[in-house]
Amino acid sequence: MKNTLLCTTALAMTGIAGAASAVEISAGALTMNVSGYYTTTIAITTVDTGATLAGADYDGLDIMTNAEIWFKPSLTLDNGIKIGVDVQLEGNTSGDQIDEVYMTISGDFGKVIIGSENSVGYKMTVAAPDVSMIFAQSSSLTAFVPYSSAIAGADLFRGTLGTTYLENNRINDSQRISYFSPRFSGLQVGVSYARDSGQGNGAVNNNTTTTDYVDIAANYSGTFGGVDVNASARYGTASAPAAGTDPEVWGAGLSIGMNGFTFGGSYGEQDGTALRDGRAFDVGIGYSNGPVSYSLTYFDGENIDNEGAPGAKESLETIILAVKYKVASNFSVGAFVANTKFEEAATPVDDVEGTIVGVSASFSF
Repeated sequence: MKNTLLCTTALAMTGIAGAASAVEISAGALTMNVSGYYTTTIAITTVDTGATLAGADYDGLDIMTNAEIWFKPSLTLDNGIKIGVDVQLEGNTSGDQIDEVYMTISGDFGKVIIGSENSVGYKMTVAAPDVSMIFAQSSSLTAFVPYSSAIAGADLFRGTLGTTYLENNRINDSQRISYFSPRFSGLQVGVSYARDSGQGNGAVNNNTTTTDYVDIAANYSGTFGGVDVNASARYGTASAPAAGTDPEVWGAGLSIGMNGFTFGGSYGEQDGTALRDGRAFDVGIGYSNGPVSYSLTYFDGENIDNEGAPGAKESLETIILAVKYKVASNFSVGAFVANTKFEEAATPVDDVEGTIVGVSASFSF
C-alpha cells in the first residue's frame, strides 16, 4: 500500500464537492466544525520503463489512500464579521502531518486568509473538467507509476511538469496573507503576499533567498442564455537575490457549460528560475446527468530537466477517462482508465509509461 501522495487538498475536494455535512459543536458564540474526507483507489497497472528502472516489476494491483481531517473553530462578532481558524490534519503517514493551517476573517468586505495556505493564483484557477478521484493534475498517479522522486524530480509538484495549479518558484502553503474581494457581477479579484518560502515559524530568510512573493488573480463566474462561463487569470512575481532573475508565473483558464456538458482547459507558465522554467496546459470535456458524471481529461506538462542538461526538457503527458456516481450526498464511487508518459530528452533511460485501470470510493463528513 502506497500512501506518499502529492494530491492537494483543493484538488482532492473536487471529487467530493457538494457534501455539506460536518460535526458542529457550539459554545456560546464559538462553533467548532469538524469535517474531512477519505478517498481510496484500487488499481491495476502495466508499466514500461527505461534502463534506469529495468529489472524492477511495477506491474500489478495496488491501493492508494488519501484522507484529511479539518478542525475549524469559528465565531461571528456582533458586527457580522466572522473569524475562523482552519487546521488540516493529514490522514496518511507523511512528513507533512499538518497540512494547511491559517486564520480567516470574512464579511461584506470579502475574505482575508492569514497563515500557511496556497496563493490566490492557485486557489482561483479554473481548469479542465476531471471527475476522477485520482486527478490528472494531482500527481497521485505516481502512487502507481514510478516517475516521481529521483526520476522526475521535485518539479512534478506545484511545477509545470505536473500541473497548471502553479505556485511561483514552487513555494507551497507558505506563510502568507491573502485577500479575496466580494464577487461583483460575477467577478472576484484577489492578492497574496508571502515574505519567503517558509511554511512555519522559523528564522527570517535573508537576501540570499528569493523573497517578496506577490500574486494577483481574477476569477469570473456567470450565465448567459443558459451557458455557464467560468474563467480565471493570474500573475505572480518575486524578488531574486542580487544579480538573479526574478521568478514569474502566469496562467489562465476557461470552462463553458451547457445542457449538462462542460468544456474547459487551462494554461500555466513559469519563467525566471534556474531549473523550474516551463509550461503546462490541460483540456477536457465533462458531462453530468443526475448523480452520474463523466470526463475525458488531457494534461501536458514540460519544464527544464532537473538534471541540468543545457537546453534539455522533461515532459509528462496524462490522459484520463473517468466516470463517477454520487451514491449519497457524502459518498461517491467511480472508475477510470489512465495513461501517463514521462520522458527526459537528455536521459531517455529514465523514460516511464504506465496504463492504470482503477476504481475509487470517496467518503466525506
